[in-house]
Amino acid sequence: MLHKICPRCGSKKVKWIIPQNWSTCQCYDCDYTGPIVEGDDEFAEEIRESYLASKKEE
Repeated sequence: MLHKICPRCGSKKVKWIIPQNWSTCQCYDCDYTGPIVEGDDEFAEEIRESYLASKKEE
């Protein structure tokens, strides 16, 4: 099953900011604002692992 996924952190907690502008969404986990991607749970987990690894490097 495909979900809307934050391209920065892999979260599924995203919502359209303005429904008429479907390409602009906000992630409630990392405060990302912009276009989102669709993917399955495996894809979301890959993004999440990459995001957490980058946070450790900071």
